[in-house]
Amino acid sequence: MNNKKLRKLEIYCQATFNALKSNLELWDPTDEDIVRVVTRFYYEGIFSCQYGDTGLISEEASKAVSTDRTDDHCWSPQFVGRYVMDNAHIYLEDYDEFRNLFQSACTKIKVLKSENRKLSQLTSNKQGESYKVFVPTDKKYQHLGINLFKRPDGKVRWDSAQPTDETIKYHKGLLEYEKQFIVNENG
Repeated sequence: MNNKKLRKLEIYCQATFNALKSNLELWDPTDEDIVRVVTRFYYEGIFSCQYGDTGLISEEASKAVSTDRTDDHCWSPQFVGRYVMDNAHIYLEDYDEFRNLFQSACTKIKVLKSENRKLSQLTSNKQGESYKVFVPTDKKYQHLGINLFKRPDGKVRWDSAQPTDETIKYHKGLLEYEKQFIVNENG
């Protein structure tokens, strides 16, 4: 791995850890304003560090022009931030645990912008409403019929991507935590 990318990951991870830890006294999962602002720190850390390229791309994105593509963070960063805060005794007391989760939460798959919008609609985080998950994180690509392709190692062009059975490894604790937010589409 490129030293510059690794350095950037470390800087953003440490800064995010510090930001969440410094707001621990403020944390109240029943206050939507506190949840939003604190979990945005995690989101910004994940998004801004630009780490986590898997070489995976949706089948449709592999056929599209680059301007129609975007990165999808497989794990909803703001939701992972909530998980961290609600489990601060684990993740904000042990930097190595935090770093492992942070690095995993950076995981990205290249998708069409339209696919990214559909993926984002599988959760709801609207003002005045509780957080809702309509499809579990580990099932969302399958739910939308998004087939994954893999770019061969060493290749930079997406048109060389081939079908793959490769999947993302999701954090079991996070998937278990998510269950309390899962609702059916009728709410």
